[in-house]
Amino acid sequence: MMIELIKKYVDNRVQLVKLELISTLANISATLINSFLILIIVLFILLMFSLTSAFWFADLFNSYPIGFAIIGGVYVLILLVFLFVSKNKIDTKVKDTIIKAALAGEKELNDINENPYDE
Repeated sequence: MMIELIKKYVDNRVQLVKLELISTLANISATLINSFLILIIVLFILLMFSLTSAFWFADLFNSYPIGFAIIGGVYVLILLVFLFVSKNKIDTKVKDTIIKAALAGEKELNDINENPYDE
């Protein structure tokens, strides 16, 4: 009888760990997919503004190479600022977002386990 209870307990704990892992992975996946879609939209918007600006500068200087070179130079400056100033801050923010998503999944599962009959 005691062995059966121990087996049942171990099975329940394994099931709980599986559910916690699935919940955490689901939250992380949802966050990553959402972030990826937002990134794609922002990139398209940036592309349109970049092309518009490049053509505007090209018209202003009567030279397509100069117009596109100006916009290219702006992006080089942005890259340099990113590399020297904010790379570590962005790394930290990405890690924090992933950890928050994982902890949200754990909290969600704990809320369900505390009140299984509330629904």
